[in-house]
Amino acid sequence: MEWDSSRLKLAVEVLNLLLYRGSFVSTPEIQKYLCSLGLLESSSPTSKERRKLNRLLSALESLGYVESERSFPKGRRPQRWRVNERALPYLVSISDEELVSLLTFVSFIPETYKALPVFSPFLGLVCRLSRRLDEEKKELIENSFVYEPQFVERFIPVDQKLLLQLHRAIIEGRALRVKYKNSPAFKLFPLKIFVYSGLMYLGALSEDKVYRTYHLAGLKVLEGLNERLPAFYRKKYEKTTFYLEDEKPFLFGVRVPLKGALDYFSEVRLFSTQFFLKREEEGYLVYLVGFLGSRFTSRFLVEEVVEIVPPSEEIVKVAKEKRLKEFYPGLSYGLKENKRRFSAFVEELRHFLSQRKSAVDRLKEKGF
Repeated sequence: MEWDSSRLKLAVEVLNLLLYRGSFVSTPEIQKYLCSLGLLESSSPTSKERRKLNRLLSALESLGYVESERSFPKGRRPQRWRVNERALPYLVSISDEELVSLLTFVSFIPETYKALPVFSPFLGLVCRLSRRLDEEKKELIENSFVYEPQFVERFIPVDQKLLLQLHRAIIEGRALRVKYKNSPAFKLFPLKIFVYSGLMYLGALSEDKVYRTYHLAGLKVLEGLNERLPAFYRKKYEKTTFYLEDEKPFLFGVRVPLKGALDYFSEVRLFSTQFFLKREEEGYLVYLVGFLGSRFTSRFLVEEVVEIVPPSEEIVKVAKEKRLKEFYPGLSYGLKENKRRFSAFVEELRHFLSQRKSAVDRLKEKGF
């Protein structure tokens, strides 16, 4: 088949349609689309235009650019076609609606993280694709959806080379030889990078397959290794971030005052670990999973809490119904054990509040 300019244009428009649709499209649909562009004169199935289109589609299939749904079409069902993604792996089709959604998603990423090189290819792609939109619409999207940082929100600069080394090792599933703080060199298997309160951490398996958490700031990669980690371990720890012995989970509840803005929503989430919420006359009763240690305690009272509810049979019952032990390793359904951990949390909370009160009291000495 000779590829003159008219056939080439026809082929390009066929590929454009198939890329946009992303799935199988019938021959009549393709013919109708090409007629709407003025590239074919008739949409009749018996016309010479259909025969021209059939020859074009067969040629594209023989070149490997498209693939047909059925090798031997039977009956009156027309053949259907789609782009062969294996032959055209770098062609990307994205609708205007998808593009607007992508730009909106980028707007919600904190500015401090947009500067990280690991996100550069993604942001470059978005920038390249967004050229399709007129500047006014693009500017409207970028200024209408914003990530608003909290008043207390940390971000500590990251060693960009280290971040890229860890990212590459995680994606390729390879081990690394590293040093951590002042330790001798050792081998680890990076599993995930996560952010907590502005700090970046690495979750990784040690050489003896024990999960540990490392501050990125304390790590130094010496070399990449060819050893790979069995998929079993990735599955086992896919939801794990911190895995600290002193952060044992426990069940308890709180009451918080009503919030006018939340009355518009049927499902309200006040704590990331809550598993039950009930609206009461003067507030909300919330059951949640707490953790021993300063990490949970220091963030707990960011929310307005008017009452702390100790563990009870009712709270344990709801936790069992929600099967929380599947999501929180180390959680106990024993009321006695939950009360013991809750008591330790209360002591930690008293210390935390005493420290904050002392900071305010010292202002009196300065005349405030």
